[in-house]
Amino acid sequence: MFEKSADKYKDRPRVIVVEHLSKQFGDHVVLDDFNLSVFKEENVVVLGKSGSGKSVLVKCIVSLLKPDLGSIFVLGEDISTLNDEELDALRMKLGFLFQSNALYDSMTVRENLEFPLLRYDKSLQKSEIDARISEALANVGLEHTLNMMPAELSGGMAKRIALARAMILKPEIVFYDEPTAGLDPVTAREIDALILKMKRKYHTSSIIISHDMECVKHTSDRVILLLEGKCYTQGTYQELEQSTDEKVKQFFESEM
Repeated sequence: MFEKSADKYKDRPRVIVVEHLSKQFGDHVVLDDFNLSVFKEENVVVLGKSGSGKSVLVKCIVSLLKPDLGSIFVLGEDISTLNDEELDALRMKLGFLFQSNALYDSMTVRENLEFPLLRYDKSLQKSEIDARISEALANVGLEHTLNMMPAELSGGMAKRIALARAMILKPEIVFYDEPTAGLDPVTAREIDALILKMKRKYHTSSIIISHDMECVKHTSDRVILLLEGKCYTQGTYQELEQSTDEKVKQFFESEM
């Protein structure tokens, strides 16, 4: 399936390359000779059952976990060779939208957006910070929330602010962890649309972890099915939806 799915990306650079990745905890094998490539400006959804290793995969890619075997290249860098300072520099080019949003409860929306800017680029002037924050809020349609506290935001608004913060450093790669979890269907589809909007505006590549099959359908260029620690199969949503393989069909025929 992959050859057909990747045709539109074959001439683009690979921004993530995972080769023969293995990771286990005690006797529990989570990833077993797993392989993955993500091309520039491609949205790849990693689909799998709960506990299948999706989050472990992402943690390995960003070097929060060390794999037992295999290699990982991110934006051309072999992450196993990077020291802490080099890893921090690489992570500045990565954005994260957490399932829990991970907004700081004691900070206003402005302060939440300002935090990564001040942490990673101390040379920015106030005018530049203000411009970045205004742009980030305009991207998600929430300019009026600047001085609100996270507790004053609805679930959908909090998700939008978390997305604005994920994009404020204009990352090259974005990791989305269950971006529509806990949202009503209408709000979830609005988040889907924002994910696509960010991709078009900033030319990002993304890995999206999701159990929401509508999110998978709307946001993915390619879907990776992670089963038993391996890349079991991959293709477009439409290709996998038409599969006659029972292990693939179960994801399209039932709610996870």
